Amino acid sequence: MGRRKTSVSKKEVKSMVSFAKRNPVLAAVIVVLVIGLFIYQGIMDKRNKVTVPMDGLYVHYIDVGQGDSELVCCGGEYMLIDAGEPSASAAVVDYLNDRGIDRLEYIVCSHAHADHCGGLDAVVENFEVGTVFTSPYAGNSPSYEIFFEAVENKGLELTVPTIGESFKLGEAEFEFIGPLEEYDNLNDDSLVMRLEYGDTSFLFTGDMTSKAERDLVEDGADLKCDVLKVGHHGSSGSSSYRFLYEVQPKIAVISCETGNSYGHPHEEALSRLSDADVTIYRTDLEGSIVIFSDGMEVTRKAA
Repeated sequence: MGRRKTSVSKKEVKSMVSFAKRNPVLAAVIVVLVIGLFIYQGIMDKRNKVTVPMDGLYVHYIDVGQGDSELVCCGGEYMLIDAGEPSASAAVVDYLNDRGIDRLEYIVCSHAHADHCGGLDAVVENFEVGTVFTSPYAGNSPSYEIFFEAVENKGLELTVPTIGESFKLGEAEFEFIGPLEEYDNLNDDSLVMRLEYGDTSFLFTGDMTSKAERDLVEDGADLKCDVLKVGHHGSSGSSSYRFLYEVQPKIAVISCETGNSYGHPHEEALSRLSDADVTIYRTDLEGSIVIFSDGMEVTRKAA
């Protein structure tokens, strides 16, 4: 396939000038039409780009199929938690681009499973990034190694947060509260993060199961939140009764794929969430989900 032509020759310029002299009115009409086309295209591009609102806190639970990805927006600053499988990378990059985002203050890799870290290398490569957080026990899966190489190639470093350490995102504040130790199950090694904005709060649990949930409860961690990102895609091994009693969420969001081979979300987890009188949203049924907070209450917004 030949190289695309990007310049105009002198002969072509002379030909265009000659045409304009012979047909001045037609040439003027063509110029107006071309300019109008550029203006129209610019308007359509603007309409197609969704601007993320500046007021309040917005948490986007991005539909990445069988995986996790959350975008947190506050005061013109942005944080991405996970990015699904490698096959979801383009969808996550497009989701951020469509909202006019060019910089992420923070990227959080909850743990090294491909359905969480698989798309993060593309995010690192396509956006300006401040700090990249990772679990202290992330592991060394192929997807995580690719993510790690992308971070290094960008001149960044992976930062392991200290448990209890807090950071600001706009007017919101988030704190890492887990994992408390290294577990045999990589899911339990997920970074667990609590986010506060005014009187509202969100909890992000990665793939944490009931074992790590129990340890957080017994450690006395502040788990109460308005919105819970349900652990491990609604697996029966997560969202235990004791954990939900401590968390007391109003809203629970489950990220999973329609007809996934794991059967997520499992009926046991859904039953426990129902018993806790929680409003449940699911990406497999509704696509990407946005929860808004004005600092006093949380509400569902259009994605």
